[in-house]
Amino acid sequence: MAYAAYCDSFNANTSPLLPAKRDAATVCMVLDVVVPSRDAFQVRRLLARCPGTGVMRCVPMPQDSRVRLEIQLPEGSVPEVMHILMIGVPSGEIGSLISWKQHLTSHGMSHGF
Repeated sequence: MAYAAYCDSFNANTSPLLPAKRDAATVCMVLDVVVPSRDAFQVRRLLARCPGTGVMRCVPMPQDSRVRLEIQLPEGSVPEVMHILMIGVPSGEIGSLISWKQHLTSHGMSHGF
């Protein structure tokens, strides 16, 4: 099975290889969303409008013609991002919302970066 990981960066002032600068008070969250493969690009375009938000990982699910997107977003923008996703891609399935620390722990990186 193929696996893709990438970082979207639509802001010309940031490098796609470096994480966006955040102040210490910003709490990052990770939202799982499953969408039909044909809608993944639309999700990425919708999220480009939300500062500090982007697709961290895209996991193909070829048997179902769907992909699971792991979206990183600031804690304060969760309602806005969910609203944008529900309106823009109604065929999507919103999954778990966890903190960045929980996300790292689930991947065996409890120490962070």
